[in-house]
Parts: sequence; C-alpha cells; structure tokens
Amino acid sequence: MTTTRRLRNPAPSTVSAILRSAAPRAEPLGRRLRQLLESRLTEVLPTLHGVRHRIDGFTVERDGPGFTTPFAWNARAARRAIGSAAARSVTAGTESDAMTAARAEIDRLCDRALRGLVRRGSLGAWLSGEPEAARALCAVEAATWASGLLHLVEHDGGGVSLGVADAWFDVPGIGLTLHGRRDAVAQSTSQSGGERLGVLRLRDGIPGARATDGLVVDALVDALSAPQRPLPARVIGAWPDAGMCLVVEVDDEAMRHAARVVVACAQRLAEHTEAIAIQPVAA
Repeated sequence: MTTTRRLRNPAPSTVSAILRSAAPRAEPLGRRLRQLLESRLTEVLPTLHGVRHRIDGFTVERDGPGFTTPFAWNARAARRAIGSAAARSVTAGTESDAMTAARAEIDRLCDRALRGLVRRGSLGAWLSGEPEAARALCAVEAATWASGLLHLVEHDGGGVSLGVADAWFDVPGIGLTLHGRRDAVAQSTSQSGGERLGVLRLRDGIPGARATDGLVVDALVDALSAPQRPLPARVIGAWPDAGMCLVVEVDDEAMRHAARVVVACAQRLAEHTEAIAIQPVAA
C-alpha cells in the first residue's frame, strides 16, 4: 500500500524540509522490475505504426486524453516552460520578480527564433509568430505559474532547485516514451550523492481521484531515467489553487504499483490505436 499524506496550506519551510529529508535506504530501482516493465510494455505495444506515443502522470490521472488530443501551443501550454525559466531567474537573482522574469524569457525565446536558432514547431518559433497581445497573455500565465512555484518552497539557500529538467525514458524497441514531471528537486548534501531526496510536481485545480497514481508514475520515470541513481525518497504533488499537497513515500511497493499503472495505461493506448487502425474509410 502506497503511503500518502495530505497537507493543507503548508509553509514553504515545511515543503522544503520534506523534500530534503532522506529515506533510510539509498537504492536504485530494482533491475528485475525494470526488465519486467519493459517486457510487459513490449508485449502490450509490439508496434505503434511508426508513431511515437507518450505516457505521463497526466495521461494516467485523466485516463488517456493524450491518446486523441493533438498538441498545439497556447498560453496555458507554454506557461510551464516559460514559468520554470522565470522561477530560475528569480532564484538566481537575475530578475526581481516573476512577471519581469517571464517577459524576459519570452523576449529571449523570440530573439532566438528571429536569429534562426530554434527548430520548427518549438515554443520560441510559435511565440515569435504571435501578436503582442498573445505574448502578453503568455507572460501573465507564466508569471502565475512561477509565483506558485516560488511560494511553495524556500529558494534562498534552501537546498531545493526549481524549474529543473523533466525525466524521460524511451522504452526499448517500441514507439513509447515515458515522461515524469519535475518542477523542483532537493539537492543531495553528501559527496557521494547517495541520499534519496524528494521531487515536487506543480499542478493547477484540485487533486483528482487518481492523483497518487500520477505521482508514483513521476517517481518511476525519474528512477528509469537514471538507473544508477537512488530512488527519490518521496514525490510531492502541489495544487496551489486548492492549498493542498500530497506527499507520497517512494518504496518498492510504490514502484511496483506505478509499473502496474503504466502497463494498464499502455493497454488502453493499444486498444485505442487498434480502434483507429480498423476504422472504415469514408467513400
């Protein structure tokens, strides 16, 4: 049984302390579980017709909306990438506040696009082609995201890094990528880096019925992406709109549960893909 705690409006010092707290053991993900997961996913999804699919915590929690929804940039889709960069700028002291930092990041991305330094379809390419009003809306959304992150944890020498890179894992032999969100991570203070510390994921709205499933999937992908690194001690899901945090302790049982959740989601993906493949073509 996965151990979960609920916190109501926790202070930044509390969240930071939970993130920094190490678990008793520092062990990586078990090799057997990793191999079994890869084997089961290969059985469920032998081929994906040349199309790469993704499973993440959001897909799990919402029971597969990404199977049918094509991605397109908009202010809400862009807010996390811009807001994370803005939060890093504020913590580094290069910008004074979230809104100024968000505007600066948008200007930077647009400048790179105008100089031909971004790929087609990237965030910078999209922003550079949008009117000023759309970029202003992006700045507001991103600043709101950054503020939520900055208010959650201590960022003045608190040992927590904000706006870090996500975890990714390409399942060998099939067109499936697992994605784990990481909006903040605690830094290990040991020279060996062997301590198991925490990961934080930020979301809007309120926790859904499967919020814990999404969080353990984030932890699983974190472990898969760096097989030699110890498991994170815990993963925290934060919903600032609701003033709530869920703290999920990461152990062997949590990883087994996450693997079962991913396989079940892959099975639904396979069924959906098969249904599309056999749809009759209109005359």
